[in-house]
Amino acid sequence: MASRLMVSPKQNNPVLPWVFAIIAAPFLWGWLLVRLWVLLPLAPLSGLQLTVAAGVITAAVLISGTLLHAGKKLLLLNRPWQTLLVGTVSFLLGFFFDVSLSMPSSPPELPGVPVEKLCHMGNGLVFAVIVLALCHAGRELLGLGRVPWRQMLLLFLCLNAVTALYAFTSKTVYVWDSAGYWAIARSLAAEDLMNYGHLLRVLESTLTQDYNQLLALPISLVMRLFGGSRTVFLFALSNFYTLPALWGLAAMAKERKWSGLVLVGLFPMLGYTGLVGFVDVAAAALGIWAYVIYTSDRPAVSRGIFSGALLVGSFLLRRYFFFFAASFGVAALVQKLVCDRKRWADFVALFGSCALCSLTFTYQFLLDKVLGTNYKDLYSAYDLGLRTDIFLICRYFGLILLIVVFLSALYGLRRKEDRAKLVLGLVQVAVCFAAFIAVQSHGQQHLLIYLPAVALLAVTALSAAPQFWSAIFAILTAVNCFIYKVQPVSIASLRLPALLPSFQFYGPQRTDIDQLLELSDFIDGLSATEPHTAVVMASSFTFNSETLTSLRPSLGLSDPQVRTTIQYHGTVDKRDAFNWNTPTADYMIVGDPVQVHLGEENQRVMTILAYDVLSHTGPGKAYEPLPETFQLSDGVTVRIYRRTRPWSYEEYQSISERLTEYYPDYADLYALPAWMVEAHEKETG
Repeated sequence: MASRLMVSPKQNNPVLPWVFAIIAAPFLWGWLLVRLWVLLPLAPLSGLQLTVAAGVITAAVLISGTLLHAGKKLLLLNRPWQTLLVGTVSFLLGFFFDVSLSMPSSPPELPGVPVEKLCHMGNGLVFAVIVLALCHAGRELLGLGRVPWRQMLLLFLCLNAVTALYAFTSKTVYVWDSAGYWAIARSLAAEDLMNYGHLLRVLESTLTQDYNQLLALPISLVMRLFGGSRTVFLFALSNFYTLPALWGLAAMAKERKWSGLVLVGLFPMLGYTGLVGFVDVAAAALGIWAYVIYTSDRPAVSRGIFSGALLVGSFLLRRYFFFFAASFGVAALVQKLVCDRKRWADFVALFGSCALCSLTFTYQFLLDKVLGTNYKDLYSAYDLGLRTDIFLICRYFGLILLIVVFLSALYGLRRKEDRAKLVLGLVQVAVCFAAFIAVQSHGQQHLLIYLPAVALLAVTALSAAPQFWSAIFAILTAVNCFIYKVQPVSIASLRLPALLPSFQFYGPQRTDIDQLLELSDFIDGLSATEPHTAVVMASSFTFNSETLTSLRPSLGLSDPQVRTTIQYHGTVDKRDAFNWNTPTADYMIVGDPVQVHLGEENQRVMTILAYDVLSHTGPGKAYEPLPETFQLSDGVTVRIYRRTRPWSYEEYQSISERLTEYYPDYADLYALPAWMVEAHEKETG
């Protein structure tokens, strides 16, 4: 009976689409209303106006979609039962795993209207539409990823061999970005992953958290079987995320009679970025496949739909890939205006797919992070200058490769058959670079937003040259990464642009591991008789709070039975508030000289108190030094101070006033807690 109600591509029943539209209307209205309700604190609109707006948009979408026969053209699969099965499963997943109601600060409440249930039904409906559209489009894209199995086997073996080399030659402490997702994955591995509430929390993390838990979830499943060691993490990351990206490069190269191995050899930075611990390579994989699909010769609408979903998926996984997705859209528009003004189906489908997927999966992020934040000011501490950006790009891509690729691409614009691809790649890189440096300087992982376009330019622009030249260059580039080199301590220490990639596939080594273990054992020993807390007032590559918290996991050592709790304290001005729990910690751990990685002028939220403690002035008078000190590399001495009394109100106030004086526009970050001010006023009458 259900099969009879489905319309196959060859049938034309004018009634059923309108019936579906009428049934879907209240669900889509509830789904839209919840999203529009997020605007209530941000826009001068009333709840009634938002409710009416949701109804108008719902009617417009359903009427236009029905008149254009969008369902028949975009959603139906080969057989009615296939459409019914995929649609039903997708609807149920969208219904039960809907986190839309976590977006607004207070969900809409209309008397007698079950908005919550309508929203869940609407989310199931929209998710089913997205999945059916992707399945419909994917059917016409089959074969794009076909790569000779020998190439894929060799890529798999080489990737795992390099992963083993890096993992087994490493002896260091993983901190900050290189440790973030590893810590999240270990935490998830210890939880009940089959718990419905747990899975909802993972999805809710995608709404507001820059480091959401989606990418850590598959790795955590492997960790449940093989343990949470760094080696397990790296092998899971390489095979789950880096390998699909390498596959995408091989698929990109095959149409030009290039070996995928040659293209992979030209960009060893992709594999290396995964080895460092950046799961961001998963987002890069989506970007690579977006290029493979959008620049193919398959049906235009299907290319646009699938590419748009991949673009949104890239910045759903890693937020800064929004620069990649937005610049891709700009480049696609320029490509149409310059090369193909008569056919717009692929671009319209790309735009529509991005819009629907963004509204479904990344709406909260777009409002909060893109429209609601002054990123340039917030991340001003990370502005290291254009010179550093260029040197970093050369460190991972190699200056020679960039010069050859871009000059060849510019010269190749004269070839009409290659012009569209070259325009797309060149404009995307230019727009993406200009937008990113307007906000902050690059880190290693950020360079992945250029990899898909540069790879496309390399394949397209260099295809006219003899292949053996490219193969020789790829071999030189890859082999160079196995030659031992002294590695820079930080980005700021780069002095010259590297002609070839200057990193190495050998794991990093620290010479002060024994001293760090002694320091860690001593700090934990402070809690031998009763539990204590401590705060690390240091933030450099040599010593920071994560140097202690990640030390034993990095070395594969088990945690001691007695541990001193390390409390977190912010380290970057404007981004981090002053943690008013810090003055209650029993011990203060300070690096001497004061340890920073972005300059003291950008880390006063930490350095002000560190200097007070070292000089025994202001709030520092509440501490006395312990006789034990620990010498680390780079001439760093770690000193430990015990708090001897509570801070006075004036000492709290001195911290707040000094930070507010530096950053008056961020006074809220450094203001004393209201309860503290009220308590002081009561005491003083």
